Amino acid sequence: MRRLIAVALVIAAIASAVVSQHNPTSVPLVVAAIDLRPGSVITHDDITTKSVVVDTVPPGAFSAVDQAVGQRVTGAIRSGEILTASRLLTSHLPAALTGNPDARLVPVRPADESVLQLVRQGDLVDVVDAESTVLARAAVVAVAPLPEPGRSPTSVSAPILLAMDRQSAQNVAATGLGTALALVLH
Repeated sequence: MRRLIAVALVIAAIASAVVSQHNPTSVPLVVAAIDLRPGSVITHDDITTKSVVVDTVPPGAFSAVDQAVGQRVTGAIRSGEILTASRLLTSHLPAALTGNPDARLVPVRPADESVLQLVRQGDLVDVVDAESTVLARAAVVAVAPLPEPGRSPTSVSAPILLAMDRQSAQNVAATGLGTALALVLH
């Protein structure tokens, strides 16, 4: 009898393990319902929820639609992609991109706007003024706007947002008011 109970317990344990592997726990996460362009503001129509296996949830993923509505997208997001905090423009983005808790975001309009065609979110650039003074080293591109369809590369009006340390951000912001700034890609 004890042997029969032991065998039954072993079978139950194996069955439980098999069922849990085939039926992993999932959670609803916010995903893009359509392709989203950099700089766009998320609306209810832009997103939906999708069940995702718990073990595959990326850090900073949103579990509620209201967490993402009204937020600005930092880079292109494809339909079905899980929305995370690092893909949206928040006060925590500069620190997340640079690893520096005192980092800041600075809008820069490059002297040569064709640079907008070359840089993408996450790229590293140096910012240089007209006198070849390096104002910031290894600034991280937080938002690189895409040109609107039908507009030439030089007619893009939105600036590039760069994440960098506080002192460099102040130098770039102050210098950028009076002179064109060049971006040197890494």
